[in-house]
Amino acid sequence: MSKIIASYLKKRAQHTHWPMTSRGQDGVEMVVVIPVLAESERLFLTLGDLVQNDPECLAHTSVMCVVNNRAPEIAGADDCRDNQRILAALPNFAAAHPTLRLAWVDASSPGRELGPKEGVGLARKIGLDWGLQILHENNVPQGPLISLDGDTRVGNDYLAAIRSFFESPTGWAAVVDYAHPTAGDSDETRAILAYEFFLRYQELALHYAQSPYHYPAIGSTMICTAEAYSASGGMNRRQAGEDFYFLQQLAKTGQVDRIRDTTVVPASRPSHRVPFGTGRKVGAYAQDEDDAYLIYNPTTYDVIRRWLHTAQGGLAHGGAALLEQAQAIDPELGRFLEQQQFETAWDRVLGQCKSDGQRQRQFHAWFDGFRTLKLTHHLRDHGHPRQDLFEALAVLLELQGIKTPQRPTSALRHDLDGQRALLDILRGHRLDPLDSI
Repeated sequence: MSKIIASYLKKRAQHTHWPMTSRGQDGVEMVVVIPVLAESERLFLTLGDLVQNDPECLAHTSVMCVVNNRAPEIAGADDCRDNQRILAALPNFAAAHPTLRLAWVDASSPGRELGPKEGVGLARKIGLDWGLQILHENNVPQGPLISLDGDTRVGNDYLAAIRSFFESPTGWAAVVDYAHPTAGDSDETRAILAYEFFLRYQELALHYAQSPYHYPAIGSTMICTAEAYSASGGMNRRQAGEDFYFLQQLAKTGQVDRIRDTTVVPASRPSHRVPFGTGRKVGAYAQDEDDAYLIYNPTTYDVIRRWLHTAQGGLAHGGAALLEQAQAIDPELGRFLEQQQFETAWDRVLGQCKSDGQRQRQFHAWFDGFRTLKLTHHLRDHGHPRQDLFEALAVLLELQGIKTPQRPTSALRHDLDGQRALLDILRGHRLDPLDSI
């Protein structure tokens, strides 16, 4: 039995207040966790997709729905009523589909609601903590804990691809390929195209910069082993951005890989529930279409790339020396690092770490995905203004050696067919893996 999992369950798990309903968990080697809030029109389509997966995989997979909401006066009475309809329908769906090892957690009914400041982070955590306990009791520390969403579609190869990937003893964490639906010419279609270009631009840019945090942060794509989940501290309780911070912790403790043999299809619809993410981006498009086509300047990532290269080559240098080199790269980089008290933090690392390997891990633990994003914002506001999405993307495509029939320009804003053709190229491109931290 894994000591690290046992320790997490004893000290950090928070699922026991919310009982789980299931037909038993013997033989379970994978757990799919689906947070559900007012998804009665979509959840059973997602569950129906899972039913179509390989019977052998289904026999060893628990699919756990965490039906959740805050109190009705906060969550909204309509959402709470929808959740009650889901809870009433789940037993019937389970009975009608016996090959699906369906389980559910009621975090919706009176007395079981989430707290007034809680949200999807806690809902995911409840399900993942339950999944961790199941895999621990079944002595499967390398078993995958799989995050999905109740409005996300999957193929019939979904579970088999995940199972195959994590059969490798080196598997730690991964994100699954994704593709939002982009058919049609509605405002929602235009918004989701802009959003997916934003996501793929960020991934290309951070990969070019050689950042270990270059993966996309989408909740319905995240997977890790039970041991990785415990070592990273488990899921956080954030109302939004829980996927970003969870993946960051996984990257600090191991490697986040990419599963290319299957694809998830997240919903593309507006949402008021979270301050950012797919739903919020789609909703914001209608308010400011021009803003949706502005992206961080490619020169931002050249600064980050040069900074990471400088730090990698100077791991034994003191904080003052590295700070001086950063200022030579870009004065605003130096100013940002001063604001973040890099010199003091790095000298502390030097006093604690004896090898370059330790210093490298500690550097990336300090200059993590969140600080990288903060630097991106700082540079945006000081000398590296945002640019047209497609003009900036053209620069990155050249830097990454990705060929397109013609160079993207701002004219693509008004050419949805051209956007879809370009997106197909990006979806098909395979970035070379980077070294882990």
